[in-house]
Amino acid sequence: MKVVLSPISFWFHDLCSCLQDCIATVLLYHQHDPILTMGAAWEFYHAPAEVSREEFYHPLPRPTLAASMMPFHPIRSTWHQSDDRQAAWQAMKAIIAQGRPVIAAVDNFYMPIRPAYGDVHAAHLMVVFGFDDAADVAYILESTPPQFQGPLAVKQFLTARNSANPIVGERDFFFTGTPINNRWLDLEPHAPFPELTRDWVHEVVSTNLSRFHAPAAGAAWVGMEGLKSYLYSICERATGPDAGAALQEIYTVGWTAQSSAALHADFLMQAGRKLDWPRLTEVGRHVDRIANEWTVLRMLGAHGFSRPPEVAERLRRRTVRFLADHEQTLELLDWALRPV
Repeated sequence: MKVVLSPISFWFHDLCSCLQDCIATVLLYHQHDPILTMGAAWEFYHAPAEVSREEFYHPLPRPTLAASMMPFHPIRSTWHQSDDRQAAWQAMKAIIAQGRPVIAAVDNFYMPIRPAYGDVHAAHLMVVFGFDDAADVAYILESTPPQFQGPLAVKQFLTARNSANPIVGERDFFFTGTPINNRWLDLEPHAPFPELTRDWVHEVVSTNLSRFHAPAAGAAWVGMEGLKSYLYSICERATGPDAGAALQEIYTVGWTAQSSAALHADFLMQAGRKLDWPRLTEVGRHVDRIANEWTVLRMLGAHGFSRPPEVAERLRRRTVRFLADHEQTLELLDWALRPV
């Protein structure tokens, strides 16, 4: 049997991870705009016990990944995993045969299409959009540069899917230590998406603002107060005995927050242009600045975890500036919603 879904499109955002890239490809296949879908929500939620060493780590303020990332749209999402690589592959093929591409977790160490092949272990995601049983290949789309679209031997693919993703030596810094476990993600839009109207955008932005102003929820750090607590805790830990671990963590945790801000900035600017809402477009540029400021915090973690004393004070100063800018941006979002 051979099934190859079409059209399948590359999608890449320089401030996002493989998670957003893959979800965007699936959304495009289902003829939905990734920016208006993934970019609608903007919030901060951090549950320390949930953090995992994977490029596609994402916190779950709501029960599923789709509900957490895209709460304003009717999308079902289900993570699957199995100890049996062949059983997982057959389950993926069944969904593809129904007409839906799926998202597969792999270890880049075993993927010949990745620069890390045979060199560095890292948990990563790719879109699978077809298979050919006679040729024994899977059809893969990889948006993260270097881009790839085409067949890959099933044997190689399943080896990467079944990897223990071990920490080996000192080179596998951020995305190792969590087994791949043949995981895969099924996304299914199941109802008409909301139309882009002023009323809908007003509701979306108002909801986001209320979540930033929300109090703490149980063991999680949420909203603006949670963001302050989290970043100041990293600054404090950066001068203590687990400084290296704290700086490594902000690289991973910060990527989710950075992606969310970057996509929301694009959402605001796109909606502002389409709806002739100049204030929204203007504030979108400020949210984009917040997304890029996350880069500084994350890079201080990435390059400083092996020498914390050299970056601890710089991290504290940048945190103070970042939080002030973030507060001001939320005030501007509130201003954008007021009647002219």
